[in-house]
Amino acid sequence: AAMTKGGVVARPPAGDGPAPRAAEDLGLGDRYRYLVGASGRRYLFTRVSFDRLEECPGAVVALERPEAADAQAERIVWLGEIDRDGRRRGPPLPRGARKSLIVLVHLLAGDAAGRRVVLDDLG
Repeated sequence: AAMTKGGVVARPPAGDGPAPRAAEDLGLGDRYRYLVGASGRRYLFTRVSFDRLEECPGAVVALERPEAADAQAERIVWLGEIDRDGRRRGPPLPRGARKSLIVLVHLLAGDAAGRRVVLDDLG
């Protein structure tokens, strides 16, 4: 897999679905997912509980509607980050987010500049 500055995965291993093939093979496809940026790059996200976000400093965060939607733009309702101090940064959370949305974190962005690249590409 090719890497770019900040540890952002540019070309992950081949796989046709939204989850990595290895995760699907292990029955963990609902825990891992790729989100695709405007550049065509795929970013690996891990599903976590809302309560564990503070344990993910340096993460890019996406909140997703739980109902199945084909288009990524329809599923993702919030993008932001957890800074190095564990503080959530981004727009205000949608009402009821803690109870109704799936939390996905991308842990490979590296630093603030890397998170900005990912957020810009996904936004």
